Amino acid sequence: MHSTQTGSPLILFPEILGEKLEAEGIILALSIPEGLAYFTGHFDEVSVVPGVTQIQWAVHFARQYLALKRIFSHMEVVKFKELLLPGQRLNLSLCYQEAGCKLSFCYRSETTEFSSGRIYFHDDPI
Repeated sequence: MHSTQTGSPLILFPEILGEKLEAEGIILALSIPEGLAYFTGHFDEVSVVPGVTQIQWAVHFARQYLALKRIFSHMEVVKFKELLLPGQRLNLSLCYQEAGCKLSFCYRSETTEFSSGRIYFHDDPI
């Protein structure tokens, strides 16, 4: 486990508030922690969840909840529309299509879509 200089553990993931399984995926209710490790050094003026972190979370949770076991290939139509900030609550929708080795993701609240895109994986499993 990673820790800070003070010995407290680094916070690397959002808090999961709930899970809803769907036919081809899952919707996770998330809360962005105030002390998220990725805030440090990203922007001085405001704490923002970096886009690369949002992509990493989508793949991480797809591996955890959807048993995704393929190697990353490429991404397309990835859009970061609104800033993801500390304390925000939102949903992460993940839909994996085995036939195309394609993971679609979308971070959104009731009123805002923060980011979305498609991540492709190689046919060969890990």
